[in-house]
Amino acid sequence: MLFSFFFHWTSSKKIPNNLPAKSDTSAFNPLILRENAVLFTDFTLYHHESHSRIDLLLFLPHYGLYLGEQLSWSLRDLKSASIKRLTHQTPKISHTQIETTEKVIYQKLQDVLSFDSTPIERIFWMQNLTKVEFESLNPSFHELLPKARLIFQDDTALEVETKLYALREFQETPFSKLKVIGSLNAHTLLLPTSNEPFGSFLSHEQQVFLDAPIKSRSILSLCAPHSSGKSTVLIRKVMHYLLAHPDETALIIIPTPLSGELLRNEFIALMEFAAVKFNLTQLHFYAPSKENDPVDTTRFFQESTLLACDDVHLLPAQMMERLLERKGSRSLLLCGITNPLNMEVFTLSAVYRSPVVHTVTFSHTKGALFTLLMGLKTHLETTSSHLIMIILPTAQMIVEYKNAIETHLQVKCRVLNNSFSLQYDNLEEITLSTPEYISGLNVPHSYLINLDGQDSLYYPLALSRASDTVTIISETNLER
Repeated sequence: MLFSFFFHWTSSKKIPNNLPAKSDTSAFNPLILRENAVLFTDFTLYHHESHSRIDLLLFLPHYGLYLGEQLSWSLRDLKSASIKRLTHQTPKISHTQIETTEKVIYQKLQDVLSFDSTPIERIFWMQNLTKVEFESLNPSFHELLPKARLIFQDDTALEVETKLYALREFQETPFSKLKVIGSLNAHTLLLPTSNEPFGSFLSHEQQVFLDAPIKSRSILSLCAPHSSGKSTVLIRKVMHYLLAHPDETALIIIPTPLSGELLRNEFIALMEFAAVKFNLTQLHFYAPSKENDPVDTTRFFQESTLLACDDVHLLPAQMMERLLERKGSRSLLLCGITNPLNMEVFTLSAVYRSPVVHTVTFSHTKGALFTLLMGLKTHLETTSSHLIMIILPTAQMIVEYKNAIETHLQVKCRVLNNSFSLQYDNLEEITLSTPEYISGLNVPHSYLINLDGQDSLYYPLALSRASDTVTIISETNLER
């Protein structure tokens, strides 16, 4: 049975509750290994605009959650003290927040999952008090603090296990680690998909980068291949930083305004999924262009305490040199497929999306445009998903191809350029672009027009986080 643990001291002296610098959790280790459990100490739970610090949070798949509050009281502190439960008529300062924290956990699980039945048991972690010392205390302690819920300084691993098992009945069907622990840490999850309706955990490599500390003046660089989850983990690291530092701001530098919109949309979707809130004016995006002022002269740069660069290999080298020269005490996150500073980096090895590539050759008599029109006609007649991207090597070719497609196939085309914005524009059935503008887009199928017989256009395509399938129209058969 759950119990309320709000009390005040009848002794006149103040009882300290400062926690030890480092908590010894060795008594929990055998249980964690055997049960495939999860143990957090000093865990921060983010919920809406607030955060709650939790001393100990233990998840046992066949039992549920155990919420622990660590109390540093010693025998000397408690020797002449007694306690009694607080009432509404006699409000006093509470010496425990466990009931409030439990309500926040319940609400967080409900907000993320919409439903949840995970049981929560309260325990208290007496790191400076032994079993014998507790027996010598005033009887009021024994009345309000059941020994079955107290973890003492001298408890063995077997005693800890016995107490925890006794609080809950064993459940044959285990509770889901993803649903329970994932929901409490939902701002670090991958967003739900049709295959993973509750989201999914980051890979170990992604988690290592997410957990790397951000220090003043530090530079963290993530170097990984296309479709390895670089932008995904970058967004979560920026969000984690802003949640932990609610009075600070971050600036994300991206190659194009469209890629910034896509990252911002993902950021908002993750924020809503994780049931966390903060002022979005803390987050800014900047894309280099002739129309924009140099990044280091902008107000956003001056105000931000964290700088992040996504797809850094696509950003102008001169801008990056200026950024590094003038960043001052700001911390810097770098994500890209190359290591621009030749420094120690975090890496990701997994590639989650590799499009199926098909090469179609054309002859001089039936050129690339004719081959494309025939392929598009068949594609539109046989495929239910009609969102297609056509990537051309030069901007001069776009007008010719757009007119030909609209005339012969009677479909409307959209041209992607630096001014394209999802706030004001929609992707049409067919979108035409040059490689520099496709960063961040995801479409079912792409056509690459390769006129020089090289495979150079395939690699920029991967920046789109790629199409499921790709057709390269080339004058020679490309072997990959």
